[in-house]
Amino acid sequence: MRVVIVSDFGSVNGGAAKVAIESARGLAEAGVEVVFACAIAPVSDKLSHPNISVEMFPGREIWQVEGRLEALRLGVWNAAAGRFLADLLSKQPQGETVVHIHQWSKAFSPAGIAAAGASGLPVLYTLHEYFSFCPNGAYFDFPKGEACARTPMSLTCVGARCDRASFAHKGVRVVRQAAVSRALAALRDPTFVHVSALGREVAQPFLPARARHVVIENMMEAERQALAPVAAHRHALFLGRFTQEKGVETLARAARAAGMAVRFIGEGPYAARIRAADPRAEIVDWIAPEAVFDEIARARCVVAPSLWRETGPLVVPEAMALGVPVVASRLTGMAGRIRDGIDGLLVEPGDEPGLAAALTRLKDDETASAMGARAYAAYWADPLTIGRHVERSVAAYRAALGLPAPQEVLGRALRPCEPSDDVRRGAA
Repeated sequence: MRVVIVSDFGSVNGGAAKVAIESARGLAEAGVEVVFACAIAPVSDKLSHPNISVEMFPGREIWQVEGRLEALRLGVWNAAAGRFLADLLSKQPQGETVVHIHQWSKAFSPAGIAAAGASGLPVLYTLHEYFSFCPNGAYFDFPKGEACARTPMSLTCVGARCDRASFAHKGVRVVRQAAVSRALAALRDPTFVHVSALGREVAQPFLPARARHVVIENMMEAERQALAPVAAHRHALFLGRFTQEKGVETLARAARAAGMAVRFIGEGPYAARIRAADPRAEIVDWIAPEAVFDEIARARCVVAPSLWRETGPLVVPEAMALGVPVVASRLTGMAGRIRDGIDGLLVEPGDEPGLAAALTRLKDDETASAMGARAYAAYWADPLTIGRHVERSVAAYRAALGLPAPQEVLGRALRPCEPSDDVRRGAA
């Protein structure tokens, strides 16, 4: 079996690239031949493996392209990138090769999707975000500060001033989205890979009806450690970008109302808003990846207060793996791993009083310790190992190729998901 992985970046600069690279390495170590097609240097050392060949298109991240018209042209349709992928895919053996698209929006453009479809090879597409159907990629109304309820690419969508930047920028993204929609419609029996059940529930209604859908959660390698002593710690912890849709301003206000110390680790344009909302909040720049678990282990709780339908933030299982309770928005993809009131707490997105009440509840030592212990047990009953991820990926590849797979593997990877309460209420 061979898989051609398409990723804009050759090194880790965010969640999508990290998953693409870690997946490539895990597949290679499992004996799968991997061709890693990327466009933006450098190339990660993790891609150095006898079963991995790296094919680099000499591209640039769209935001680094000089000249707005040139950036617009390349963002909507990078013909050269499309030709590069078309040539690469034409050399792959039919019947044993699949194409797995992880990221295209920063360099390959919709031309990369079209090239994959024209190759005749089975295509899988992982939705790390919602650029497959939403012009701004987040299915979020930035001016309103809430999850979008419009039908993507409808007249109300096209005319909505929902972009983070400007209405003109939204117009460019609408043009690009039209190209994406055409490219996806031309795929023959594609497989869409969702990193959470919620991500699938949100996206599936807007994707080609004939598509296959699988849920394969992202990998999160963690060594099993002793249960974190959460009762000994006092602060809530946020890890990630300081942006509107992440809900950081709501968290700062809620922490202040609850009288709980809060530590923000990351960077982004909302840092000043965090300081204004809670002057006592501690704000720290990004830390080394190897220090993340130590930071989590020193927290009373981890908070994931996203306002958008975040597909699969790994900070939730990272905290659970250490026995640190999580307070999460119900629109967070990993909320499905949390049993509300048992091993964590769920709140409505943007609900400042509700979030403050959850933080207040976790100020009780016995409550925080009990929830943390149950979260620890739940995580280690089904940890997100690279082996688990590879097993389910290979099952999806074999299904796409029409090859048999062990029933127990397919049963997990292709199992139907029940709609969440949020979806039943029409929030998605």
